[in-house]
Amino acid sequence: MDLLEHLLYPLYQTAILAAAGLVLLCRRRYRSATALLVLGACWLWLCATPAMAMRLREALERHYPPRDAATYAKSDAIVILGGGALLPSGSDRDADDADSLATRIGFGLQLFRDSRADVVLLSGSDQAQRMTQRLLQEGVPASALQTEWASTNTHENAVFSAAMLKRAKRLHILLVTSGFHMARAAAAFAKQGLDVVPAPAYDPDYPYWQAHPWWPRRSALHVSGHCLREFGALWWYRLRGWA
Repeated sequence: MDLLEHLLYPLYQTAILAAAGLVLLCRRRYRSATALLVLGACWLWLCATPAMAMRLREALERHYPPRDAATYAKSDAIVILGGGALLPSGSDRDADDADSLATRIGFGLQLFRDSRADVVLLSGSDQAQRMTQRLLQEGVPASALQTEWASTNTHENAVFSAAMLKRAKRLHILLVTSGFHMARAAAAFAKQGLDVVPAPAYDPDYPYWQAHPWWPRRSALHVSGHCLREFGALWWYRLRGWA
């Protein structure tokens, strides 16, 4: 999967096209070489445009529109997957930094404060422990927190978290992760026999752009690459029977 992940990033794809073009150029196959070099340059430019990045992101997120925490029905547990930004110290429901409260951990905190569930499970390697500490600092009681820190990917998030939730007979969950990641995560958790309600959160690492949609930006290239990786990962999970 690591090799596949690298091949899904536009920079690597462009490098492969450029290398193939140079090989053809050395063999004096000028038309084919020019076609590959131009294709690589155009693909890199396209993926670096906000228009392309937004289209890819919207394709992943369109089934998971954001909602206010209070609109969700009560559940057995709130599951927050690691990744994204942590809350700054001293956040509360009246904080001016709305983006921070909308991140994965921030939105999970809002769901808990709105009594959508009385247990929060944090999943995802060492970041789960850092998230646990942040929620403790925000006043969430230790008795309401569970931490799963053994997982290193979304499949393991689902397998290890489901085992903990099933032991506690908490099968109906609110799953909190970024909108672009929700399709794969929700499918992976449902595959483990859980009743999953997607609760997508905002990810500040995946911005929206208001102007010049066809002007290349490094941030847009970053988003395009991660979205292409997510499409590839979703396909891989379905192929493996993980989603």
